[in-house]
Amino acid sequence: MNIKDLDYFHQLTLQKNFSQVAEYFGVTQPTITLAIQRLEAEFATKLVQRDRVHNQLLITDTGRQLAVHATSILRELQITHQEIDRLTQQRTILGLPPIIENFYFPKVAARLQALGELENLQTIAGGSVHLRHALRDGQCDIALLGSIEPLSYQQLAVNEFDHRPFSIFVSRQHPLANRKRLYFSELRHERFILFNSSFVHNTAFNKLTRRNHFRPDVVYRANDTHIIMNLVTENVGITFLTTIVDQHRDDVVRLELMDDEQPQFITSIAYRTNHVLTAAQRQVLTVLRQTLGSA
Repeated sequence: MNIKDLDYFHQLTLQKNFSQVAEYFGVTQPTITLAIQRLEAEFATKLVQRDRVHNQLLITDTGRQLAVHATSILRELQITHQEIDRLTQQRTILGLPPIIENFYFPKVAARLQALGELENLQTIAGGSVHLRHALRDGQCDIALLGSIEPLSYQQLAVNEFDHRPFSIFVSRQHPLANRKRLYFSELRHERFILFNSSFVHNTAFNKLTRRNHFRPDVVYRANDTHIIMNLVTENVGITFLTTIVDQHRDDVVRLELMDDEQPQFITSIAYRTNHVLTAAQRQVLTVLRQTLGSA
């Protein structure tokens, strides 16, 4: 079987037009037609049918089944190319959410630099939800991830290394600034500044709003902790963050939540179980475990 034939077929299931698929790949329409014919001969079944009455291209049941596997095969092939490219170049790509990077990574970087490995490290940023998908899709080799439940995925090897609570942060000018602790239910009429949906903070926040039966007034979402904290300083709203954020600010007050059974911010080292780590990547993993094991 020609993998390219699967690629053509996959695109045909999306566009349902031979001419458009041919244009997409920069080939002639007969090239696409012959590819589909080869696949139909390979599997001894009709994969597509033309509905000439409605001028439509229909994917048969067997075609839809092949499409499911084709998507998986093509994705795994893409991951394989990415991994082998990094293996040959001795690069390690590490996924780092911004809060985790700011709090945990400096000591890791110092250890890697002492071992001469820091220059071969490339990092990608994003929320933990985004980076978990990036790890699964082969866009990074190792990631430090946040979660509110232990990560349990068959394709991921996971080492938890820290648990921290969440807190409320308000401007020193806010009426709540004279408090030290409160219940989440007291915040139903507040304006919130939060991370966007790719951050695990939202999962914890939504869990608490549902438990307390109110719909929050979210006035702004951002990807950067400093932007969020600067907006809090200006009393644009309050925020909900893990306690590992930088607390050395005189213009922001942290309030402890008194709710029972609060979600915890769990931080973990994760990598794919089927990824063959290079010597350099194993070194990075060892440094992460040794440095963060007692975080």
